[in-house]
Amino acid sequence: MLKILGEVTSLTNHPVHMDEGMDEIWHPHCDIYETNDEYRIIVELAGVGKNTINITATNDYLRISGTRSIPTPNCSICYHNMEIETGQYERLIPMPATPIESESPKVTYENGMLIIVYKIKPIVEKIIHID
Repeated sequence: MLKILGEVTSLTNHPVHMDEGMDEIWHPHCDIYETNDEYRIIVELAGVGKNTINITATNDYLRISGTRSIPTPNCSICYHNMEIETGQYERLIPMPATPIESESPKVTYENGMLIIVYKIKPIVEKIIHID
């Protein structure tokens, strides 16, 4: 809702006065790709503190969640443009069909980018003997 409000106010050049901005859950952008030996998930979380990011996983999905807040003055605010999403966020990422080492991802967070890397399990062919 606030994203639409920001776009409308930027188009009309009429500022909007808001005493309270109530944000709904937003979904951070992410890139997911696979190389020969890795499955990578990169999530854009600019302005989110590393210690406030929650990552949980099941066999079916990876959940990234938390809250982003931007300090504002303790007074009435007149927005001229509002594009930065704040409040609670969540991103559910389905686990791949590709076999990965799901118990030991490498997770880093740098410059607002959360990077989760899973090693792809090697495909092992077994020799089957004929009786």
